[in-house]
Formats: sequence, structure tokens, C-alpha cells
Amino acid sequence: MRTCASLGAIASPWSGHRRNDCYTAIMTTSSVHSAHSRRAARQRRGPAKMADEHLGFNGRFAAALTRSVGTMWVVYFTTLFVLAWIALASFGPLHARDPYPFPFLLFIGNVVQLLLVFVILVGQQVLGRTADKRSLQTYEDAEEIFHEVVQLHDHLEEQDRILNQGISLVETQTHPWIADRKVTPPPTVEDEYIGLNGRIAAWITRRVGSMWAFYIATIFQFGWIGLSIVGVITFDPYPFAFLLFLSSLAQLIFMFIIMVGQEVLGRAGDKRAQQTYLDAEAVLHECARLQEHLTAQDRLIVSICGYIAEHAPADHPIRDEIGRPAAT
Repeated sequence: MRTCASLGAIASPWSGHRRNDCYTAIMTTSSVHSAHSRRAARQRRGPAKMADEHLGFNGRFAAALTRSVGTMWVVYFTTLFVLAWIALASFGPLHARDPYPFPFLLFIGNVVQLLLVFVILVGQQVLGRTADKRSLQTYEDAEEIFHEVVQLHDHLEEQDRILNQGISLVETQTHPWIADRKVTPPPTVEDEYIGLNGRIAAWITRRVGSMWAFYIATIFQFGWIGLSIVGVITFDPYPFAFLLFLSSLAQLIFMFIIMVGQEVLGRAGDKRAQQTYLDAEAVLHECARLQEHLTAQDRLIVSICGYIAEHAPADHPIRDEIGRPAAT
């Protein structure tokens, strides 16, 4: 194998200008690290979090509401409340006002369920937006990693030109996904709403998955109750059977919308997982290429160092560099 000093080919080792040219080439390389343009922005931005999506009064209120009702303590409280109500309505003071089958308890539960449906839809929207931001951030992080890998490969190739007279020590191919991902954008939830049905689902989800829908539902239900009590709405007295019917119908429809949203989130999540898997495969492939290249250079560097130790004059400046700590 021929090296920059032509280790086995020169008649008088380390003599004349050839040894000085080799030393100069080793000590002065043109490789300069260039950080990716997104590096500083990434450090300022930090990871995408759900809390970042709760902006403004509506966002803060939705976050507080979700944190309050999304706990096991609410499950325990609701269970005890229902059981206590049934007991008091069966054998206690509530028997005269809400006997079996407990229509008022059923009505209260129905009102709460409808309002919680809107909270679930709001949460689903927040999950979707956060997942999209995480997907983009993961995509950009992988892009930055590949940028660093390319620079490492370029640096090793430059060292090959110095160590081995311009002949590359290894011949390998980059992972095909690195080229494919440049024309493959990060998957988003919006991309999964395809066709007429998808557009209708997206339109409904955006409108009912907001705190304004929650406010409208709250005002509508309690306004209906108030108007019925004062006698403006005469056809639906207590226990408000028609309001109960409307609420149950709305819940049924919104449950299907929630299921559609879950399906969309699942498909987008699967595509993100596939892209992340391929990114990891490409990174591991490139790491293996770098390791192979470094191993080949290590073997050559060991040969060069052995040759220097045996043949270089005692006063040659290359001896001062051997064993010196790398500059930081």
C-alpha cells in the first residue's frame, strides 16, 4: 500500500523536500466543520410539548379543564356520587324527587357526557398539532444528523488523500433512504384526511374540536333548562326529555367523529414510526461506514507511525507531533 511518504518506494527515507511536503500535508488540512443551519434554532425552540399548544384564554382554560377531569380522582368521585345518588333516591330523601329509573341523574350524566365529548375533541386536536410539530422536529433532527455524517465522510476522504496519495481506502454506498427522504416530507395528521369523506371529517373536527363549541353546548343546554323552567319552552318540562334526546343524539354522532380522529392519529403515527425507523436504519448504516473507514485509516496510521519511529531523524518536527494531545 502506498502512503503519502511512499513508505516502501523511496530510496532514502525522509530525505529532501518529499518528507517536508508530506509533513506539511498532514499538519495542514482544509477540513472545517460547518454546523447545520437549524442547530441554533433547535436549541432555542426546545422539544415540542402539548403545553405549547394551549395558547390564549381558551387554550389555558382547556388545559386546566383537561388536567382537572383527566384524573383517577374524578373517576372515584363520579362513581361514589352516582352510587350515593342511587341510594338516596331509592331509600332516602331524594326518593320523592328522582325515583327509579332516576331520570334527573340520567339527565345530569347526559349533560356532562356531552360537554366532555367536546373536551375530548379539543384534546384530540391538541394531540394532533403537537404530533405534527414533533414529526417535523424529528425530521429536521435527522436531517441535521445526516448533515454531520456527510461532513465526517468528507473529512475522512480528505485524510485518505493525505495518507494514501488520493486513493480512497474504502468503497461503500450511502443508505438509499438518505436520498429518498429528501423528497419524502414528514407525515402530518392533515395528510390523512383524504377524499371527500376525509375533507368532511377534517372540517367537522376542526369546528367541534374547539372551546367555542364547548361554550356553545354549555350555553345551549343550560339556556334550554332555564327557558323550560320559566315557561318559555313549554313542550319540554322537567325532566327535559327532548333535550335529553338531542344530547344523546349529538353524543352518538360525536363518538363516531372521535373514532375517525383516533383512526387518523393512528395512521399518521404509523407513518411517523416508519420514517423514524428508516432514519435510524440509515444512521446505523452510516455509523458502520464511518467505523469501517476509521478502521482502515487506523491500520495505515499504525504503519506510518512505525515507519516514522524507525526511519525519521531525531530532530524531525513530526516526532514532536507524535504523542501530543489533540488541540481542542
